[in-house]
Amino acid sequence: MNIGSTLTTLTANYVHKSGNALPHGQVNDLQPQQSESIIRNLAKSIDPTNMTRNDARTIAAALFPNDPGAVFEAQGLVLINDTGQLRPAVESDPIMNEEFNMFDSLKSQIEFNKSKGFSTVSLEKGLEFLEKFKIAQKLGSVDTFI
Repeated sequence: MNIGSTLTTLTANYVHKSGNALPHGQVNDLQPQQSESIIRNLAKSIDPTNMTRNDARTIAAALFPNDPGAVFEAQGLVLINDTGQLRPAVESDPIMNEEFNMFDSLKSQIEFNKSKGFSTVSLEKGLEFLEKFKIAQKLGSVDTFI
């Protein structure tokens, strides 16, 4: 028995059945148009080569629960040394408004993970999304479902 062809057949059957199970008018509801406009508006106002950690959190919130959202959320996770006690940074902390190049940040994280033998899949998906996000500043839409 060829496992690859069986898996393909099972997957095709599942997709076929799940697609037919949806009421006719709900097929387009799988990717809400509202989330596209939110991402599009963010793409107009946020430059990935010069963004803040608060910007990264905003993108993550717009993408949640999709896969690249976690990559952007991680950019906003910073600990602040507040009189000897570490605490999570809040939106008003100065470090959250320091600008950085998200492309460079993700590329360096990918290289670090590769050097340690860690997975880079989610970081690469985040980088792929960021490239689409940059293009969305000029184009009409961005596919957030990578």
